[in-house]
Amino acid sequence: MKKLGYILLLAACLMLWQCGPEPIPKPDPDPEEKQNPEPQPEPEPEPEPEPEPEGPKSEECIFNSLRLFPSANPALKETITATPKNIQGLRIFFVTFPEGIDITALTPAFEISKKAKLNIDGLEITNGRTPVDFSRNRIWTVTAEDGEHSADYMVIARQGDHTIDQVIYEFMGSYNIPAVSLAVTKDEHIAYCGSYGLAEVSSTDPVFCTEGHLFRLASVSKTLTAICILRLCQEGKLDLEDKVFAVGGPLASLYPGEHVAKADDIRVIDLLTHRSGWTNTATGTDPVFTGDRRFTGKNLQNRVDYMLRNVQLAYTPGTFYSYFNLGYCILGLVIEQVSGKSYETYLREVAAMAGAHDIWLSKTQKTKRRDNECVFYSQDGAYPYDNNMEIASACGAVIASAADLARILLAIDYGNATADILSGSWLDKMYTNYTSTGKGGYGLGWWIGHNGWTDWATWHTGTLSGSATLWVRGNKGVNGVILCNSRSSRDTFDTGMSDALDDAMTRVMEKY
Repeated sequence: MKKLGYILLLAACLMLWQCGPEPIPKPDPDPEEKQNPEPQPEPEPEPEPEPEPEGPKSEECIFNSLRLFPSANPALKETITATPKNIQGLRIFFVTFPEGIDITALTPAFEISKKAKLNIDGLEITNGRTPVDFSRNRIWTVTAEDGEHSADYMVIARQGDHTIDQVIYEFMGSYNIPAVSLAVTKDEHIAYCGSYGLAEVSSTDPVFCTEGHLFRLASVSKTLTAICILRLCQEGKLDLEDKVFAVGGPLASLYPGEHVAKADDIRVIDLLTHRSGWTNTATGTDPVFTGDRRFTGKNLQNRVDYMLRNVQLAYTPGTFYSYFNLGYCILGLVIEQVSGKSYETYLREVAAMAGAHDIWLSKTQKTKRRDNECVFYSQDGAYPYDNNMEIASACGAVIASAADLARILLAIDYGNATADILSGSWLDKMYTNYTSTGKGGYGLGWWIGHNGWTDWATWHTGTLSGSATLWVRGNKGVNGVILCNSRSSRDTFDTGMSDALDDAMTRVMEKY
């Protein structure tokens, strides 16, 4: 019975599970809600994470140094280092490599601004890995990290003695000199020549200085004029005691008639030693380089005529030294009258005796300069092409190369290897001190001795707007020439130029 009861209860539970409770109906929505359902807002997208802020990219494009290590360049025995010089608005690296090595594929290392790039002719240079042809003078461009700013640097390379050349590079950088030409002789031969920098400054079309470039010699011209005068004396066509303007004198026919007192007593030797009796102070101006209206529009012959008839001598001729440019211009006229040739023609003939064949007179106008003549750059506000070179002629207008001047030095040094232009007795006269009993006096176209550089037997400097020159006959068998196509207005410039030449001469004496 119990068992039957359990079966009936199980059946009843099964029926209730199959039928289940009726679902509860949902209420109808509000009619208004059915017609105008409320729009559901679109879910907002997740914001993208902001990038980390970057600092501004550098505008710096500086080229600090250039190095060539033997480890990357087996032809080099020691590291070569160069830093830029700021010259006439250009940034220039000067590099000297040893003679005899191939410089067409050397690998430089360099220091430039962080994250900047260096390229040559559009080719990016990898630091310490990319070979460069240093035989080509060219522009190296540093581009800043920002890609917009850049700076050009010029690399001028040559082969020679870097211990000598470094002296010249430092001089050029210190005094803003675009081009220098150097020649040093030892024991009757040219031992060392160097040409440095730019004969014409340009960021796009520069002219690189070579041994053949001509420089205005300024007052070094006076020494050449003196050599020509002494050559005429040696040939018996002139005498140092000749009275220049007196009847029978070499210029008597050019300037007939009466002259100021004592002018007819001026001798050739008085003009050579700056003892004519005329002075710039007494005249009130330098008659050669002047804007004085008394001389405006007058050629050289007319200026001399004005002096002879209007300007009294301050001193008796032969008694008082006073540096006087016009005296050497007068000597140029003497050379023309006695030789029957132009000053330039006779000068070239005498220079050719020494093997110097490219000597001329400079022209006033820049457009009329010779093809291989440097452009000259003033640093004092003056314009180099305002000087009247046709008037200056024999006192300051000669142009020549350093190498040709070195050849002339070899022909006036008492030596035998090169035939001298003048005999020993005439050289003795040229190198005699006529104005002082000690060092620092003046001979015939030369300063005699030097208080600072005791190895200098004779020397002469030259200065014009845009030009600076110096040549030295040493007393130890070493001579030197340095020519510049600019002149600094700084007080230390003359000493700087003299130091550079003397250092070069000393190194040649020790090494060659």
